[in-house]
Amino acid sequence: MLKRMALFLLLVAAATMVGQLSRVEARVQPVLTPFPTPTPGADGVIRYKVQPGDTLWRIAAIAGISVDELRALNNLRPDQPLQPGQVLILGVGVSEQPTPTLAPGAPPTITPTPTPPPGVGTLCVLLYNDVNGDGLYEEDIEHPLRGGAVSVTTRVGKTSLTRKTTSKDFICFEDLEEGEYIVTMAVPQGYNPTTEPNVTLKLRPGDTTYVTFGAQRAAPPTEPAPQSHKSPLLGIVGALFFFGGIGLWLFTARQMRRR
Repeated sequence: MLKRMALFLLLVAAATMVGQLSRVEARVQPVLTPFPTPTPGADGVIRYKVQPGDTLWRIAAIAGISVDELRALNNLRPDQPLQPGQVLILGVGVSEQPTPTLAPGAPPTITPTPTPPPGVGTLCVLLYNDVNGDGLYEEDIEHPLRGGAVSVTTRVGKTSLTRKTTSKDFICFEDLEEGEYIVTMAVPQGYNPTTEPNVTLKLRPGDTTYVTFGAQRAAPPTEPAPQSHKSPLLGIVGALFFFGGIGLWLFTARQMRRR
């Protein structure tokens, strides 16, 4: 009887151990696949194909970026799950373009460095009525003057532009190639320049350069003094009086002698 009880208890213990082992095996997570070293493609973009069991946290940690950066690179929503086989962008690296090799004895090929296109800038010119004639633009009391002619020319004569000034604001020459320019201002008739009529400047790409010229209204010409017009009749009358006086003096002197 005791032997049967001991055998029964031994069987129960064995069954319990088998059940515990099966539970432990059920809790074991599947082994993740090895994470391949991400390398940039021909376009320099680093891409990774999602493997079974991958998570955003694991991919971001191995790639050396944050989860937010990984989501931003791939436009992933916070609740969007990953799918095996899905391709993710991990960043941008150095493109793996093969380095060309020269054949033995072949002369090296020299590739000229392309010249970058010239930059452009803007040049704005203003002719103002220099009221006080000091050659300094005072925006509060001195206003733009119309009727002047401004000329913008490069030193080599590649560009030559001419425009008329207005009474509103600066006139601007846009999209001018960078370089040295000569700006010339011809003031309207009836005005005298109060600043140098020619300015040489260097226009840099992306800059807007402002140039001001002053002119003051010329003084009206002075009128000549009116000339007196003597009548010839007055001259004749004066001559008659003169000779008459002489005649009277001679007559008087002759009468005195006779006495």
